[in-house]
Amino acid sequence: MRTVRAAEGCRRAAAVVLAVAAVGMAGGCSSDPDPPQIEELSPIQAGSLISQKWSHDELTHFTVTFHSDTLIECGVQNDLWKRVETLFQGFTVSSYQLTEAGRKALFAIDLKESGKFQEVTLQGPYLVEVTGITPGSDPDTSRQAALRWEIDWNKAPAGIKACFPKYELSGSQVALFQLSGPHWSFVSFLKPSDVAAPPQAADASVPAFARP
Repeated sequence: MRTVRAAEGCRRAAAVVLAVAAVGMAGGCSSDPDPPQIEELSPIQAGSLISQKWSHDELTHFTVTFHSDTLIECGVQNDLWKRVETLFQGFTVSSYQLTEAGRKALFAIDLKESGKFQEVTLQGPYLVEVTGITPGSDPDTSRQAALRWEIDWNKAPAGIKACFPKYELSGSQVALFQLSGPHWSFVSFLKPSDVAAPPQAADASVPAFARP
């Protein structure tokens, strides 16, 4: 009789141990952290990331080309650039170089006496508007943001305002974003040939285009 009771006690103890072990395993599984939730890149977030990069003087050089018969003289009068003459194979060659004040306002110039195809490389400050977002070459980890930029007229130097039409100091770009962990990061601006074509709308669960 004692042997039977002892056996029953051992079985009950074993059952308790197994139950405790099962609870411990279940508790261990439930304590595993959930994977981080990845938010879709929004136009507002994309614009903010681009502006952050610009605030560190990165990727700020945009080139504009236009016609103007008065640009050269205006730039000289407003101390943006100066005329420089050099001898080359017995000929005098005239060109224009940025002054110290001009280098604070512009990155580079390529000016022609004809007034045609005047080329100026800006360096900000800019305003940006993201007009659309599409998946990149890897739809899972990359996005392309179409945007329109323009010079921040309120912060532009006086010489820029005096010599350039505001509407000429603007343009369009496509920015590349990559997923880094759970966050998006702005990588670079794309050349037109590098822009991935929008995917076919075969899967309605994947947003192909986002607008603000």
